[in-house]
Order: sequence, then structure tokens, then C-alpha cells
Amino acid sequence: MPVTEAFYEAAIVPELWKEALNRAGEAWNADGVVVSSYPDCLSGYLNSDRMEEFCTRFVSEGWYKRDIRAVRGLAFVRKGNEIATDLDLFTPDELGQLPFYHDFIGATGFQWFAGALLTDMGASQITLSIHRKAGRDPFLSGDLSRIQRDLPHVKRAARLASKARMSYAEGLVDSLERMTCGAILIDWLGRVIRMNRKAESYIGSDLQVISSRLRSQQRENNKVLQDLIEACTQPLIERHRDSVTSALLHRSSELPLVVHAHPIVRRASDVFQGAAGLLLLSDPGEERGLDTKTIQKMFQLTPSELRISTGLAKGLDTQQIASQHGIGADTVRYHLKSIFAKTSTRHQAQLVSLLSRLSDPPELN
Repeated sequence: MPVTEAFYEAAIVPELWKEALNRAGEAWNADGVVVSSYPDCLSGYLNSDRMEEFCTRFVSEGWYKRDIRAVRGLAFVRKGNEIATDLDLFTPDELGQLPFYHDFIGATGFQWFAGALLTDMGASQITLSIHRKAGRDPFLSGDLSRIQRDLPHVKRAARLASKARMSYAEGLVDSLERMTCGAILIDWLGRVIRMNRKAESYIGSDLQVISSRLRSQQRENNKVLQDLIEACTQPLIERHRDSVTSALLHRSSELPLVVHAHPIVRRASDVFQGAAGLLLLSDPGEERGLDTKTIQKMFQLTPSELRISTGLAKGLDTQQIASQHGIGADTVRYHLKSIFAKTSTRHQAQLVSLLSRLSDPPELN
């Protein structure tokens, strides 16, 4: 399969990105290829097989915050250059002395790089970097010609992947309308991208949108709101398990709104997701019905995970759920670990609290 076709397939089926990058490395005579989000690896990265250790150290040792190559490279391509290489960006002395090269690149066994900007999503940019190990020649004109031949297709595939992921996020917002849950889609800069009609009904004196950003005139409310937005927009690799994920937003003449922050990007393969998270708003004074299909889509639960979540929301314990579905308690606990990860909860009580804020689940058929 030509490398360009592999990229188009990966744009539709995200699980195929690693294979596409492996093929690209072979076609471009490189030792590895990486697609990542900039700055700060906001939504993660994708890498070919031989870049595994490189990417792990890039993140774990904090080099993503000191990536001078990305800073200079993006400035270079924004001047109209399609591809940047080390030789375009640094002097020979810098290549030997800069900590990024001396302490990191050299230590990983790599040396040479060529990079391009694939797509700009406003709050973040998606970049392509192609790597060669030490002892090989740098990327010269003949190498760059091969890459430039395929680059337009890679860029189109990246734009297609970005549109597909954004459509998924926007679909979540609209589908939550069916369960009378307010939903506000937030980008990586904390700006409002989209909200459904239920969320719009909550906008007023207590909750406002000013210059595409959510605000409250009440100081305490505003702090709560910004903490929740920060929980959504933290870079994937910097998220903390103790981040604030839900709070009450007090209103002057009505019951407080319950607001829950739900990060959309949960794994590195979601690098093309331009939306950072959802804020879910519910009014405790309103009756709501649960749309199990929406809950399943929103948290990407398997059928087994959905049944277990619903059982907990009904007040059943682990053993009762196991007996009801003819499975072992250990199997229920195994599924619970996955449910906690997908819903950003840490224990059963927190999961039940989240589901109850959305609505009381009906019987599953």
C-alpha cells in the first residue's frame, strides 16, 4: 500500500496511525516518525515503533517544555517554508552545545530531523517530525523531495482526522440535549466552541459568555468555573488525578447548577482532537431521563461497562451486579477499573454521584 493511502486510512481509523507512520519511515528513508501536538503535547502524540523510547523520554524528562527545535521550526515554516531541518534552524556550534541536542537528542541515539506543520487548530498545532539516528547523513535536498511529494496528502489526512474528531465532540453536545443536560464544548484555550440549547438556557446574570469565555460575576462562582475549565484543558500528559472535576455553581434565585468537567482527550491517539473537554450542567430541580446510548457514546463504554455502571446507579453492590449478570465479582471489579478511567472518577461513590447528576437510569432491556 502506498504511504499516502495509509495516511488516509488512518484518518478514518485512528488505530492505523502507527502502521502509517511505520510505512512513512520506510518510504522516507528515516529511522522514525512522530505526529504531535504543540505546545506542551496538549493532546498527546503518535509515533512509529522505533520512536517509542525517544517519545517516552521526551515526555517523562520534560523536554517537551524545552523543545527549541519546535519553536524555531514552526517560526521557519510560517515564513513560507514547507519543511524545516536542523541545518535550517541551528549553527554547527548550537547543534553540539544546546542542551536539547547534547543532553537529550544525543542520549537517545538520534541526531537529524526534518519537520512540517500539518494543521493549525487555533489552540494547538499538529506537527510532523521525521528522524534519523546518529552516524547517518542529515536530511538533504533529495530526501526532502521525497517527503514533499507525500506531504500534501499527509496534511489532508490530518485535516480529515481533525474534522472527524471535532464532529464526534460536537455530536456529544447535541446528543446530550435529549437527556435535558446542558453541555458546553471547550477548546484547549478554554474558549467556548459550542453549546446546546439547554446550556444556553442557563446563560444569564449568574453565568455569562464574554469574548468566547465562560464567566460569572460572583467571585467564588468564577473561581469554581475556571478551576473546572482548567481541569478540561490541562495537557494530557500533565493531568492530575486530584484535579477538580465537579462543583456547584450558585444562582441568586434558584437552586445551584451542578457542573461536571469531562475531558474529551483521554489517550495519546486522540492527538487530532481540537476540543479539550465538555462542561455538563444540570439543574437539581429538573426531572431528567437517562439516554443510555448517549451515556455510552459520551464515555465510550462497552455494553458490559454500561450495564455495570447502571447497576451501581441503581444502588446495587458489586456482588449483586455479578449475580444479576451471571459473572464473577472479580470481572465486575475489572470492568470498574476501566469505567473509572473513562469517566475520570476514582471510586464507586464518585461514579454514582456523576451518573446521578446526569439523571436516574431506567431499566435496561
